[in-house]
Amino acid sequence: MSDLADETIPVPGRNDALPEGVSSAHILVVDDMPIMRKMIGMCLERGGFSNISFAEDGDVALARIAEKSPDLVILDINMPKLSGYDVCRQLRSDPATASLPILVQSASETAEERVEVFAVGATDFVSKPINHPELLARVCMHLENRFLIRSLSDFQDRMHSELKMAREMQHSLLPEQNVVSAVEEIGDASLEAFYKASFELGGDLWGTWPLPGNKLGIYVLDVTGHGVGAALNTFSLHATMARFEDKKLDPAEFLTSLNRSLVGAFPLGRFATMFYGVLDCDTHQLTYAGAGAPRPIIFCGNQCRTLDSSGLPIAIMKSATYENLTDRLEPGESLFCYSDVLVEAEQPDGSILGEDGLIKWIQEAEKDGSRKTLVARLLDRFYAVQDEHLPDDLTAVAIHRNVQAAGEDTNKPQPPLVTVITAENSPMAAHYESLNAPGLDVQCVNVQGLENGINQKDFSGLSAVVIDCAVGYETARDHFEAIDPAFVEAGGPVVMILNGEPSDDDPILGFNRVKYFDGSKGADALRRFLAEEADDFVRICALKKALDEREPDEALDLAGGYRFASRKEAQKLAMMFSQVSRDPVPLAIGLSELFLNAIEHGCLEIGHDEKGQLIENGLLNEEIMRRRSSEKYRHRCASVDVRQTDQTLLFKIEDPGKGFDYDAYLKDNASHSKKHGRGIAMAKGCFSRLEYFGDGNIVEAEFKL
Repeated sequence: MSDLADETIPVPGRNDALPEGVSSAHILVVDDMPIMRKMIGMCLERGGFSNISFAEDGDVALARIAEKSPDLVILDINMPKLSGYDVCRQLRSDPATASLPILVQSASETAEERVEVFAVGATDFVSKPINHPELLARVCMHLENRFLIRSLSDFQDRMHSELKMAREMQHSLLPEQNVVSAVEEIGDASLEAFYKASFELGGDLWGTWPLPGNKLGIYVLDVTGHGVGAALNTFSLHATMARFEDKKLDPAEFLTSLNRSLVGAFPLGRFATMFYGVLDCDTHQLTYAGAGAPRPIIFCGNQCRTLDSSGLPIAIMKSATYENLTDRLEPGESLFCYSDVLVEAEQPDGSILGEDGLIKWIQEAEKDGSRKTLVARLLDRFYAVQDEHLPDDLTAVAIHRNVQAAGEDTNKPQPPLVTVITAENSPMAAHYESLNAPGLDVQCVNVQGLENGINQKDFSGLSAVVIDCAVGYETARDHFEAIDPAFVEAGGPVVMILNGEPSDDDPILGFNRVKYFDGSKGADALRRFLAEEADDFVRICALKKALDEREPDEALDLAGGYRFASRKEAQKLAMMFSQVSRDPVPLAIGLSELFLNAIEHGCLEIGHDEKGQLIENGLLNEEIMRRRSSEKYRHRCASVDVRQTDQTLLFKIEDPGKGFDYDAYLKDNASHSKKHGRGIAMAKGCFSRLEYFGDGNIVEAEFKL
């Protein structure tokens, strides 16, 4: 017997020795007959198998398999205690052994038995007495299949692990939360973003970063292709961006530099579309350049407009250049960037959404909830009719600017409060009650009800004091002297109401730092006059307060050109320029008036009379925001060129308006009446020289340091 055991039985169909992995496979032989266990073992050894173990019944077999699972089981079907059928059932019910190859051997060859053998989970069947070449062939086949499946499974697990690692690396390219938070703080905005690859890896990417000068950058790109190839190109593009930190303030130069570096680095036929924009959060100007990306959308309420992102995609032609374009992203507006699958994916009716359809969705979504979650609502609607597995990567990014406060001011201001001191016998007394308006809150005090004058202790909430001279000179003087001096020193308007034109020697004209109004002009004219005076005072007080709270800048070099398009920008510039003066208030007030005129009358074409009516009705802020968001005015801005010497500052301010008759506002007006153009008169007193040119849309103002 030992001589026979040393003979090698060739495996049918094989000329070479068994592969090492197959020959060393662990085989468990389960049979209740010792002679059968020995015969099968000898057959396997002669076939080249060396790792063989045995079990005399089903219970022992299950115990040994639980200790160490073999690579294949040769199982007798008819055994005492636990039959081969029961062993099969238990092995197949356990996930750990559900795929274990089981080669059943049996002396019975009825069709019913074969059906039952395979029904309980056997992998194959061999008949007794054992045919050694057949047994070896079947054992070898099932072991090779098992190792091949295991190899494929291990490869798949390894690939899944590596793809997971690559996916995590790709997600690590997306902005971290601290960067997003910094951008949101700089832009006074909230940022909403979604990214999903169509496969394990994708070619889409978006990013944002803070930039010097209170600016921020934002980009969206799409590398052609899917999967690993697209992801590798995306990694390459992202790494290349880091080489051009010094170009990030200039979108066109940034894209040009990327393109020159990546032509030749991408495989033939591969390229990337991209949009990159830089937002100046002080001036709200958006400078951007495109490289064939879908057109971004700026929206606010029902108003939507698209940006021109056309341009040659990156990595196609080395000589390609890109152009900077400009728009504005105002507080209250949102910029939405997205990948093309959002508008190109097929809808249930076979059509595609398209850009017009997306704009319609945005307008409808604006009505359904908070702006800050608008992208989420858009994507909910998109995925409601789309397969979860899209044909391309999907990226959607929106930056929502200051949604809570879309206007010039965070909170709607309270109307200015005006106190009117009058007498029962005044010709104007009957009209004072009609002075209240949406932009003016008037309270009347009858002089007969006052024993010691108004004696205001706190004028912080008061915007103007009116004294009706019908109370008589002495009484008017007493009440004027009772006004808090701090209110007068701060520029708080005190208005004396006269009845008609006074004579030149009328003592009532002797009050210092007061304004006069001819009551015969009527309540409507007085209402407008008070609303404008109060509005000026409230605004100047806010400017002075901001100057007090502002940290002075060191070693300011103001020379250069600046642009501005909103009142808030104008105020910021005025405060910045005023820091070079030892007494910054006059310079800040003078510049503020000139800058506001350039915005309101120049850029937005709000006439002087129209402005007065808007102030009276408390609608100036709303009208400014309406015009700034309109197609006609939204691109308009004013500019100021600053030249500085040791002794002077020279400001040249220019706006795109039609101009005005500036001579009428520059002439000294000694009378008590006051025309529109109060801002020009105020500015004139703040500068050593104020001179208009052309049609009046260019003004030079000189300030002595």
